[in-house]
Amino acid sequence: MKWLILLLLVGIAGVLIATRFRRQIQTGIYLWRMFTKMRQMSQTDEKRIEQKANSKEVPLVRCARCGTWIPQTKALNLRSKVFYCSANCMETAVKVG
Repeated sequence: MKWLILLLLVGIAGVLIATRFRRQIQTGIYLWRMFTKMRQMSQTDEKRIEQKANSKEVPLVRCARCGTWIPQTKALNLRSKVFYCSANCMETAVKVG
């Protein structure tokens, strides 16, 4: 019997707290949903970028130092239209001038 009374008192206290702070609780729920939606959107953007990188329509670019053809998504670029296949090629090109 004492457990039932204790449970009833805790329930009443919960209802009073919920009615007193309902706006803050609603704001917290709204923020939680917003952040969850942002996280989902970010994950779908990452998946879209990965799919784009794995698609066959990625243009190939030529390394300015060694002439190797590589996908543009994996190339390193120092200037707007100058691409390198690796950091080694980039360093060598910078040292040479």
